[in-house]
Amino acid sequence: MSGGDLKREILLNTIRADAANGTDNAADILRRQYPGLSADESEEIADTIQAAMNTETTDKVSLVVTAPPSFRIDAKPTMTVVRSMIKGAERNILITGYSLSSYFAELTDTIIDKSQRGVFVKFFINNVEKQPDADKLLRYKGRFLQIYDYSNDEDKMAALHAKVISVDMKQTLITSANLSYHGQQGNIELGALIESERTAKQLDAVMTQLIFRKVFREV
Repeated sequence: MSGGDLKREILLNTIRADAANGTDNAADILRRQYPGLSADESEEIADTIQAAMNTETTDKVSLVVTAPPSFRIDAKPTMTVVRSMIKGAERNILITGYSLSSYFAELTDTIIDKSQRGVFVKFFINNVEKQPDADKLLRYKGRFLQIYDYSNDEDKMAALHAKVISVDMKQTLITSANLSYHGQQGNIELGALIESERTAKQLDAVMTQLIFRKVFREV
């Protein structure tokens, strides 16, 4: 590595450290490398480089749609995204189910198989006792397949209505679609696929807090 490349690498690493620690060391390095810069100019350049570096890692969001087959829409089909996420998961899956149906049986088998291969699954189900298609999941629950129930005895109208899937702490689907035929193919449904480690971690933290507060019960 040449002297110039080494200086750039040191500067970039310092800017990353400043962003993480709230420090302002990069401006000092710039002033030493370019003595003609004023303190304000050095800080402005360091801030500009930091902003550009952050822009490169901006979250990517894609529209996800369930619509009639005859529609031509510039968006990802819900069913395709759901299958791709679950089948592609390598480390963990977080998924919620307001309404499960036999249509989801193939992916239920995939989730069970993934858990038996060491992929950690947390499956949150609305009123699991009234979801007959959750029986197979319950038979295979264990260390790597944890099932959580939402039932509110005080308010019978309350429900786990959120529909989310998050895999490997990097992709999160937030959608109106249930895990059913109509949710995946028959209805008009809209959602967003967010490719973001930050968002995935936020979702996991929310669900973990709800478990801790006993809003969800492990079954």
